[in-house]
Amino acid sequence: MSTITLAVKTTLDRRIDGSNLLPAALAALSVDEIGRIALRAGNETRVLGDLFDIAREESEVPALVIEGDARLIDRLGANMGEGRLSVNGAAGDYAGLRMTGGELRIAGDAGRFAGCEMSGGRLTVSGCAGDFAAGALPGDMEGMTGGTLTILGDAGARLADRMRRGLVLVGGDAGDFAASRLVAGTVCIAGRVGAHYGYGMRRGTLLLMRDPGRLPPTFTEGGHGFEVFWSLFVRSLGAQIAPFSALDPRVPPRRHAGDLAVDGRGELLIA
Repeated sequence: MSTITLAVKTTLDRRIDGSNLLPAALAALSVDEIGRIALRAGNETRVLGDLFDIAREESEVPALVIEGDARLIDRLGANMGEGRLSVNGAAGDYAGLRMTGGELRIAGDAGRFAGCEMSGGRLTVSGCAGDFAAGALPGDMEGMTGGTLTILGDAGARLADRMRRGLVLVGGDAGDFAASRLVAGTVCIAGRVGAHYGYGMRRGTLLLMRDPGRLPPTFTEGGHGFEVFWSLFVRSLGAQIAPFSALDPRVPPRRHAGDLAVDGRGELLIA
């Protein structure tokens, strides 16, 4: 196995499709072979060796490290099923698209559709993420169906739209329509939440660490006797990222059910 390091040579002047940059695929290639890989750039192609300085060293698992500003490189980690991919900077749109396994870490911000339709693995964004994180592609019926998406900063609008399974953690704020049309899964937001959260929610759990001030009119208060679940749930969240370690396992949250406009049986917890 090997670790491949790609260092951005110059500032990119157009968007690049980085879906071919997968740890397991590159680990079996030589530096010269990697340098000849063609990447789509709009209607053109760019040779990887012209964009990056390439280095290789042996490692126990296939790994890929991208150094520099990659905010114009889209689809990093798309369809990734194994290995480790680290972006030591910002990443473009669709990071972790339909990811099935492995680990993707982004040290900076991520663009729109981060973790879109992912079904496994772990995606961690140390900065902020754009709209539609853990959501569905336009026209598709299912968003994230498995794995863990962690955003240490803020998330944009439509977080976890149509999500069906998995865990989403946001250490900062979330935009409008958070957990909209949620089918199942767990979404936890440590900061403020925008308007219309839980819109069209059918099942699943939305945890808010801050009181949103106003409850959606189609949610109703109810539900007691889940202290054991809450204590286990809080301990699990506290081991993920720091903001959730402040939750007290001895103090159950306020529980609401909805969205009743769609006969929803979703669970809204306000700590």
